[in-house]
Amino acid sequence: MKLLTEEEIVAHRYHTLSGGIKGLVGGLAISAFIFKVVPMRFPRFNPMNFNYSMRTALVITPPTLLASICAEEASTHFDKLMYGANSDPATLEEAKRWAELPLSDKLLEGGLNNKYKIIGGLWAASMYGSWRLVDRDPIMTKVQKAVQARMYAQALTVVMLLASVMLSMYGAKRNPENKEEKRQRQWEQLLDQAANEEREYENPRRVSNEDRVKGKIFRYD
Repeated sequence: MKLLTEEEIVAHRYHTLSGGIKGLVGGLAISAFIFKVVPMRFPRFNPMNFNYSMRTALVITPPTLLASICAEEASTHFDKLMYGANSDPATLEEAKRWAELPLSDKLLEGGLNNKYKIIGGLWAASMYGSWRLVDRDPIMTKVQKAVQARMYAQALTVVMLLASVMLSMYGAKRNPENKEEKRQRQWEQLLDQAANEEREYENPRRVSNEDRVKGKIFRYD
């Protein structure tokens, strides 16, 4: 039995909540897809025509299910990182460093670490929004509307890419020591791993056949 420290409890809570939030966002996206996109492809399936109980179930089931699954997976992944065979001691240090950051730095670093996911999600949202905007035109054909919507989405994508570059430059200018600290931690981890491998090579764990026979796994009473 292992008694957890306060830092380990906080780090585990952070990883679990992060996984749950990701699952919640994904579940909400699925619910929105069911209500907005599916009826366009299958007109007979329109959740807005269902009764209140069915609509409520379609709204809350995907977020609840994905949030619980992702939170459980994040908790299991954290346990493997901390206490598994290939445990990483930097996991707890990273969680402590993140907990000490102010909210503005958390938002900045979170945006930088997930900028491609954000850009992809915003691109998909811009495609849908531009299509809904262009689809109101009764004169253009479907092909013309698709081309026009794609042009709007591409313009928004370029703007988002430029914004991500500016955000990266701002983050590097605001915290220039982060890159050096990250490189230093990587070197320390590599040196620790090499030292551990060298100690294991110099002191191999040898078990004789007599010890194996005396072991409980071979004992038959």
